[in-house]
Amino acid sequence: MSLFEGKYYTDEEIWARAEELVSEYNKTRQMLSDPNISTDPEVMPELAKKLHRLSPFSELVKKLKSCLKDKQELEAMLSEEEREDEENEYAVLYREYSALCSSLARELYNMLLKEGCLEDENEDDKDLEILKFIDYAGPEYAWRLGINVGLDVEESRERLEKLLRKGLLEKVQGTMLVGYHREKDWVKHMNHTYYRISRKGKHYLRRLRRENRPGSR
Repeated sequence: MSLFEGKYYTDEEIWARAEELVSEYNKTRQMLSDPNISTDPEVMPELAKKLHRLSPFSELVKKLKSCLKDKQELEAMLSEEEREDEENEYAVLYREYSALCSSLARELYNMLLKEGCLEDENEDDKDLEILKFIDYAGPEYAWRLGINVGLDVEESRERLEKLLRKGLLEKVQGTMLVGYHREKDWVKHMNHTYYRISRKGKHYLRRLRRENRPGSR
């Protein structure tokens, strides 16, 4: 079971981003302990602001790790059946730690989103339009996609790359699409990088369709 319950990001990816901030916090703290830096009126204020901004991440990661360690120790003491025992004080404590870990993980995840360390995991209408178009029409490249969905080439490319990072699309070279592309003149564009819907993207669109069916809620 996922600790952070990310829509696209794995627990490992989320931990990696959190650890990067903690490492940055420790590095900044170390720099501020240097007399040559701490007395520099030009450098010190900015580093102090940075330390203040990163401090909540460091504290929260520390709390979450400590909570997970306590939970794991209790988990090792209890069988699966014992963990559900209402009378067992260790089982009660285990469930309390489990709830606390989930709460702390959710708080850290939201902080990372707010800080911009994780891209928003929700797609807007234009992202969905891109996914549905590529799913229906087949692989496309940024310029042609932009024409079809009403975007300039730069925004088209940015959105494609974002959906690629989320695993909803995958890249394929035009040279691999022989006899596939729907346009008669597609051979002229064999050197372009095309984007096609991924297996994950297909499952995602399928789930959306199920959720939007009448009576599905």
